[in-house]
Amino acid sequence: GILNRCIKLTNEPPAGLKANLKRAWCFFPKDYIEEADSKTKSILFGLCHFHSIIMERKQFGPMGYNMKYPFSIGDLRDSATCLQNY
Repeated sequence: GILNRCIKLTNEPPAGLKANLKRAWCFFPKDYIEEADSKTKSILFGLCHFHSIIMERKQFGPMGYNMKYPFSIGDLRDSATCLQNY
């Protein structure tokens, strides 16, 4: 069929906690990070770390979670927006 002849692209998170953390941290522009005070940078790093753990944890499926939640980079962005508002 047509699907067998097409090129398929996926956007999957990188494997490993370190790669996930780097991807989450690099999502934010350099100017945004440099302009933030040290307390905000620390909280932002904590959000990136939490995001990385959740992304890595998704590969284990339902073990430890009751429901599957599609946690994505948009959720990290929204968390950072809430941080910026406070």
